[in-house]
Amino acid sequence: MRKYIVVLMVFFLLWGCAGPNQNGSVVLDGPILESMNRDGNLEFNGVVVNSGEKAVKSVYVVIMLRDVEGNIIESNSVSVLGDDPDTLLYPSERTFFTISMKSDPQSAASKDVEIYYDEANPNLPPSS
Repeated sequence: MRKYIVVLMVFFLLWGCAGPNQNGSVVLDGPILESMNRDGNLEFNGVVVNSGEKAVKSVYVVIMLRDVEGNIIESNSVSVLGDDPDTLLYPSERTFFTISMKSDPQSAASKDVEIYYDEANPNLPPSS
């Protein structure tokens, strides 16, 4: 059992070093921490930052797990700003995210991370 835990920890450390895809002005702010939650699911925790000069809205982080052949075995996404489509992420502002997945960690050989967002309408009121 101890050997399994050590192998699992090494797997997560090496897997966490893989470079995620980044696009635009909303980017990852540091590594994505990977763990098992109390339900036995993979859990990914991270932070995104608006590194641009304009506010953005509808920010989504998508994580795709792939097998050794490159096939997607699971994908999940989260809105990092909640359900209100008018909530804004201002320049230099950071926000946390958590994504859970049910895949067996041993079946996932790699992960891809993508960030999607829309530019904010400059006439919108500030977010709360």
